[in-house]
Amino acid sequence: MSNTNVITIEQNIPIPEVVNGRGANSAKWNFINNLEITNSFYINGNTPDYKPATVRSHVYKLNGTTDRKYTVRTLSGHNSNPLSIRVWRIA
Repeated sequence: MSNTNVITIEQNIPIPEVVNGRGANSAKWNFINNLEITNSFYINGNTPDYKPATVRSHVYKLNGTTDRKYTVRTLSGHNSNPLSIRVWRIA
């Protein structure tokens, strides 16, 4: 008995956007591009789809890859596991 693989060739299948090599939807982070200098936003454990530690990590990565600069402050919780943060665009 032989095993045969069947490959189906398809057309017009959209390619998902790639963010950080994980295939996540970049639209999730597009709001950060709308920040003007001195604008800020607040994230806490009740913010749907965003965790404070994840947002902080993403913003720190942006500081090294764009000409825009941001700062983050932990408002509650510990720095290693923040419960709430605020992010400001500073440049």
